[in-house]
Amino acid sequence: MVRPSATPARRPNACSFVLVALAAALGLAPGAVAQGGYQTLDPFYGGETARRGFYGDLAVSAEAAYRDADLLGLSEPGQRASSLALAGRLDYALMPQVDLSLVADLSGGIGRGPLGLSWVVVKPYWHNELTDYAVRVAVDPANEGGLGFRQTDVAFLSTTALSPDVTSDLSIGVRRVRTGYTDTDSLAGGVPSGDDPPLAFSSALGDAGTRVRVVGQELRVAWGYNVLFDPAGSRFIIGLAAEAGDYALVRSGEATAADATTPERIRSGTGWLRLGLEFSRPTYQVAPFASLPLATWADVRGEPVRYGPRPDKVRVGLRLTLR
Repeated sequence: MVRPSATPARRPNACSFVLVALAAALGLAPGAVAQGGYQTLDPFYGGETARRGFYGDLAVSAEAAYRDADLLGLSEPGQRASSLALAGRLDYALMPQVDLSLVADLSGGIGRGPLGLSWVVVKPYWHNELTDYAVRVAVDPANEGGLGFRQTDVAFLSTTALSPDVTSDLSIGVRRVRTGYTDTDSLAGGVPSGDDPPLAFSSALGDAGTRVRVVGQELRVAWGYNVLFDPAGSRFIIGLAAEAGDYALVRSGEATAADATTPERIRSGTGWLRLGLEFSRPTYQVAPFASLPLATWADVRGEPVRYGPRPDKVRVGLRLTLR
């Protein structure tokens, strides 16, 4: 089977620099916001591997997905988040074994706010015997006036060749979230992870105009198998993913002193079954996928919420990559 090339990338040409500069200018334009609300697609953990997925200097991807943004049904009428999410991504071979990626939230055109850069990603690779390894470091570049980044995500990835036709992927990552919103509408979609939300916050928030600061951390684990079925590396994908979050909501503005000193705590966890197909050719890749929530748990203000498998909440999407 043909694997993505591990040879040094070609010298970047003028077109490469123009595309990279254009993507950076688009994402960092004044008024751009990282992640916006909580309805954007999360670009990580879903079918992510430790191998480079393109052969030359650049790859450009677009992804669209439809999912129920209120997974637990906690949003109140009029606060339901959009169920359609769009994202764009540019991957650049910065060094022979290091990639630089820019991820943009494109959902602004359907009412999610201005177009903006969601993540800046650096991903070094290495290979040992039959296993490829990578460490991915991603930051949300938005600045809310404080020190540090709104979100930071660090993950370890491995891809192991079990046979000429079967590989396995493993990813383990943590994310630190520190973000704030000025009204409840932006929080109606769920947790601040940027992923399809495992929890809706609207029932835990106060009146519009109150500043709500969300501080927390997330842990994610994803594991799966890939069955390769042609020399170009096309594959069937089946995997499991688990995500857990622990967040504190700190109010200001109309909040009382007692509210400010006793932040509300929200915890959640979701397990997913992911199925996908990647049809690969040297210059492009088409990848439909579907994810089913197998189990969902949440604790909001001490009120537990439990769900088992729910086919009505399945999310589906399609990714197109030009490389």
